[in-house]
Amino acid sequence: MAVFAAGALVTLAKGALTTVIAPFVDEATEAALNAARDTIRGVVAGRMTIEEWANVVIQGVDKVKDSAVDEGNLRFIGGKLKFGMSENGLEYIAVSFQLYFQDEFEKWHKAEAKSDIPTSKFTLEALGEFKSKGEIVFEVE
Repeated sequence: MAVFAAGALVTLAKGALTTVIAPFVDEATEAALNAARDTIRGVVAGRMTIEEWANVVIQGVDKVKDSAVDEGNLRFIGGKLKFGMSENGLEYIAVSFQLYFQDEFEKWHKAEAKSDIPTSKFTLEALGEFKSKGEIVFEVE
């Protein structure tokens, strides 16, 4: 399971689209992988809640955001971390993020990525929440 979660986070991190932000995505990968491994080791049943998955993924997302601000001289405007049913079938949950920045010339930059995680990695309560709400959205601050 740790290998899968790590792979999903690598996919999320490498999916950032803006070339200005791209150099910071690789730096985030190692932090995201370590966070995923640590979190998964602490889960007894092997399934995690939406909040537990959000805590894992947000560490990599925050690394992208912080690096873009600190090293790329970009101003973070806002972002979202989303969980919802995947287009690839009922056995997957889509996890995505969108981050918005402005540079010193007020030009907009967007980093986004999406990955699928098997439903077997989520608790039954989490799956019920996806079924009733469709999509769960967290603000990235």
